[in-house]
Amino acid sequence: MYENNVFETLNRGDVAAVAGHISPDGDAVSSVFAFSMALAQHGVIPLILLEEYPDRFNYLRGAEYLYKGDKESLSPKFFFALDCGDKERLGEAAKVFDRAEITYNIDHHISNNMFAQYNIVNPKASSASEVVYEIIRNKCEITADIAEAIYSGIVFDTSGFKHNSTSQRTHEIAGELVGMGVDTAFIHSKVLYEHTASQVKVMGCAINNFRMFGDIAYSTLTKTELDMCGAKSGDTDGIVEYLLNIDGVQVSALLTERDGGKVKISLRSKKCNVNNVASSFGGGGHILAAGATSDLPMEETLDKLISRIKEEETNG
Repeated sequence: MYENNVFETLNRGDVAAVAGHISPDGDAVSSVFAFSMALAQHGVIPLILLEEYPDRFNYLRGAEYLYKGDKESLSPKFFFALDCGDKERLGEAAKVFDRAEITYNIDHHISNNMFAQYNIVNPKASSASEVVYEIIRNKCEITADIAEAIYSGIVFDTSGFKHNSTSQRTHEIAGELVGMGVDTAFIHSKVLYEHTASQVKVMGCAINNFRMFGDIAYSTLTKTELDMCGAKSGDTDGIVEYLLNIDGVQVSALLTERDGGKVKISLRSKKCNVNNVASSFGGGGHILAAGATSDLPMEETLDKLISRIKEEETNG
C-alpha cells in the first residue's frame, strides 16, 4: 500500500503545491503541514494552498509555507492533494491542480474517486495524517514538528482514538510519535477540549435548534445565526458528534447554511452507512462519518436528507 516512489521523483528546487479540502479540519491542516515539512527536507519548495482554518491549530509548524500569491499564475511541477476525496473538494486550488505536471492524491476516504495521476489511498487508515506518516517515515527525519503535526491529525480524526477507524496500527504509530517526545496532554487539550467564545455560542444555537425524527438527531444553523454568533472556521466542529451521543440516537446530522445559499451536511452514525447517504448529494467520506454540500434550500435539503437516511436504515 505504501511502497511508493514519491520522493524519488522529486528534485531539489522543484516546486510542489500541497493542498487540503475546503473548510480544512484538523486532519487536513496537520497532514498538509507535516507533508510540506517533509518535502522541505528534500529541498523541494512547498507551497501550501489552504482556506482559513481554525485558530486552535496555530501551534503547528508548517504555516511558514502557506502560499499568499496569485493562484491564477501558479503552475507547479507537482501537486499533492491531501485528505481530499475528489478534485472538486479542493475548491479554488483545483485550477492549480489542473495546471500541475504531476499530481498525487493522498487520502483515507472510502469514497475517494482516484482523481490524480498517482493515488495513495488507504480507506482503512484512521486519517490522512496516518497515511502521510507511512509514506514519509523511511524517507525523511521525523522531526519534533512533523511528529506533533501527525499526532494532532490522528487525534482529531479519531476524536481521541474513539472512532472505529482507530486500528492497532494507529496506536502503534501514536506510540512511536509519543516516543519521539510529542506532548500528548497539550495536543489533546488543544485539539479536543479548548473552545473559543464563538464556539460556545454556535454550540448553544445548534442545541437550541436540535430536533429528533425517530432515531435521527439533527440540527440546523442558518448563515444569519452563524453570523450572530461570530462564527469562525471550525466553530461547528464536534456538534454532530455531540448529537450522536444522545441516548437512542443512531444517526446525527448538522446542516449549516453557507455563502450563496449552499448547505453543508455533516453526518455521523452508529451503524447506518452515511457514506451512501452523502453520495446522494455528491459527497462522501466513511461508512459512519460523511459529508456533502447541497444546492437545495435548507428545508428541502433537510427533507431529502431525512428521507435518504430512513431509506438507508431500511435497506441497510
